Amino acid sequence: MTSLYARRLCYLLLFRRPVSTMPLRMGWRGMRLACVGAALLVLGLVWWLAWQSVAAERAQLEISTRQQQASLAAVVAENLAQVVNKGQLMALAAGDTLASHARGQQTAAEVHRRLSTMLVAEQSFARYLLLDASLAPMDSSYALARGELAPLVAALRQALRAPVAGQAARLLPAAQASAPGSPDLWQIPLAYALRPTESGATSAAGGYLLLMLDLGYFLNLYRDVEMGAGSAIHLFDTQGGPLAELGAQGLTLPFSRSQAAPVTLMEGSRGAAVAALQPGAAPSQFSWRRSAQSPFIVVASRGQEWVDGPHREGSRKVWTLLGVLSVCMLLAVGGMLRVLRHQEGLFVALSVANRDKHALIDQLEREKTKALELAANDHLTGLHNRRMFNELVASHLALARRSRKFYALMYLDLDRFKAINDSLGHHVGDLLLQAVAGRLRQLLRRSDIIARMGGDEFAVLVTGMDAMADMDALAAKLIESLSQPYEGLEGHTLQVTPSMGVAFFPRDGHDVTLLCRNADAAMYASKRAGRGRFSYYDATASADSARGYALERELPRAVAEQQLVLHFQPKVRLNDCRIMGFEALVRWQHPEYGLIHPGEFIASAEATGAIRALGDWVLKACCRQVAAWRALGLDTVPIAFNVSPVQLRDGAFAERLAAHIADHGIAPSDLMMEITESCLIEPRALALSVLEQVRDMGVSIGLDDFGTGFSSLSQIKDLPIDTLKLDRSFVNDIRSSSEAGVIVTSVITLAHNLKMRVVAEGVELMDQLVYLKTAGCDEAQGYFLSRPVGAHAAEEMLRAAYLHPA
Repeated sequence: MTSLYARRLCYLLLFRRPVSTMPLRMGWRGMRLACVGAALLVLGLVWWLAWQSVAAERAQLEISTRQQQASLAAVVAENLAQVVNKGQLMALAAGDTLASHARGQQTAAEVHRRLSTMLVAEQSFARYLLLDASLAPMDSSYALARGELAPLVAALRQALRAPVAGQAARLLPAAQASAPGSPDLWQIPLAYALRPTESGATSAAGGYLLLMLDLGYFLNLYRDVEMGAGSAIHLFDTQGGPLAELGAQGLTLPFSRSQAAPVTLMEGSRGAAVAALQPGAAPSQFSWRRSAQSPFIVVASRGQEWVDGPHREGSRKVWTLLGVLSVCMLLAVGGMLRVLRHQEGLFVALSVANRDKHALIDQLEREKTKALELAANDHLTGLHNRRMFNELVASHLALARRSRKFYALMYLDLDRFKAINDSLGHHVGDLLLQAVAGRLRQLLRRSDIIARMGGDEFAVLVTGMDAMADMDALAAKLIESLSQPYEGLEGHTLQVTPSMGVAFFPRDGHDVTLLCRNADAAMYASKRAGRGRFSYYDATASADSARGYALERELPRAVAEQQLVLHFQPKVRLNDCRIMGFEALVRWQHPEYGLIHPGEFIASAEATGAIRALGDWVLKACCRQVAAWRALGLDTVPIAFNVSPVQLRDGAFAERLAAHIADHGIAPSDLMMEITESCLIEPRALALSVLEQVRDMGVSIGLDDFGTGFSSLSQIKDLPIDTLKLDRSFVNDIRSSSEAGVIVTSVITLAHNLKMRVVAEGVELMDQLVYLKTAGCDEAQGYFLSRPVGAHAAEEMLRAAYLHPA
């Protein structure tokens, strides 16, 4: 904020009228007050947000603690209810056993054995005591002393007086918990009424089963549960009397069982509260659960100080950090106020000095205007330059969209202008450019926009034509006038012709960039057509050129990304139609244009140097295919691959070929290298050296397209060539020209005398095949026998071994 305000003040002081110091001082004072107010507002907002965050964190902590306690209490209550229900099952089994004993079906020993077995199965019950309906002892799992029975019977009578609805067992008063022969305070007696379930039994209680619930064993099951510091599990009876407690110190009895818990009697099956669970203790957060069939209340608690402790520590850190941040911010505001006061003095001084600088500012404005004019025009011809031309054309085209008139953008280039510069000097060339600019001004209207785009290239936007045909007369007039001699150029009379290209708006482009590019393409079309003429932009020719350029640009990536594939055309021996070899023909599986034949990209590959990588890919692909066929157990035949002159000029070509053969584990005789007559052009010695190395390696060599170049049989007799391939032009003329037949027969005879095999390519008719066989030709290939096919189809041909014409 300070930096922005300072920049605005500088602008006012340097580029506007002088201002008085009073408004400046008032502005700086307001800025200081705004800084202080903003700082206080930010501090207040930060403190308020921190307070909200701390409060939310505390509330979330209490909710999380309450949920954890509720879950723990629910688990313990559920498990305790299951234990009570298991005691009910034991009581039912005991009732059935007693009924059977009463009918004489079971002895007392069998009753004791069955109850003991059930007691061993449920480890939460320590002992049992079986009483009849008059509360007289019938059986026990331990030796019962006379003084121990009376308290238990009295406690049972007292428990039976108070009806309890829905509970499976009655909890005897806590004062008698330790009565049955043991000082162990953790064994709690539970009384179950015996009602046999057998058919014909009465529904009245036939006795009572006292089961000693071992709370020590039951609660120890939760000793390893992670409850958190200050947490505990409490067991109460339904009157709030404490029974046992499991905490961090282990299993304890926190206060006397005879003393009721100092909390309101917990009502409902579940709930949560904050209170002291024993007299004089600190408040705790606790949750309770009780089951309708269980005489227990399970409480999970955590001391309030343990709940609030981490929160207090985190809050203390937050408030400390905020205090430090507030102090730092106040110190920063103080420093900023000092800086603003210092800046105020500087700007006031600048306002006083501003009066002396207005004359200099006016001068700078005038020079700026002059510089803009120079930047918009070409310094040599006075015409618009490229930047200004683009801006003006863009504005005119915006208006042309609402007009019914026609607009055309014309590019003009002087033919062979470089020769004038090189022979007569650049100063004469500059005079010629000025003369051309002068004629353009005379020939064109004031509404037309003329510019020099650079060098000897000019551009013109012709505006407001009534019809596109008007451009024919204007272009012809410009060519005729600009082609007239230019006299008085430092004693020289020069005559040049212009090449022009025209693009119409909006047919050939909707913006300046596209129109300029298309007009430039049309101009180069005029140069290719013979110069000194004009051409209109042709979208079809441009599309072909764009496709060729795209293929040239994408070919290296196609080689790297394995977009190339090989097709194979068989060579058939004419004596018995046996397949003697394949010629590998590369194809480009383009993702946009589909399958592209090599005629579209081989020439550009040779021109750009990409032919090296392309040829290396073809060589490796041929080796890989031969190795694959050998792995299938096929009888392979040589695969011929074509080599360009660029590859033969590489002295390391033979070494790479040998390395590929060794890497794929094939024999040199599995390959055949085909060259054209252009490969033997200079440097001839290097090409011959490479051919000798290849032949010494064991790879056969064939001369492709024989008869279309400069070579004759007498010139190639000393070359390391094994096979001669007749060009398809001779084969095509066999039927229509007797001279062609004589030439073919002579070439075959002479080649055989030079120990060379002859292969005819381009065979498409049965008559051609018959003539070639009669003339003694060794092999043939062409569409009549088979088109180039993929690797799978070529594999099937290899399996058949013979290819008979259809």
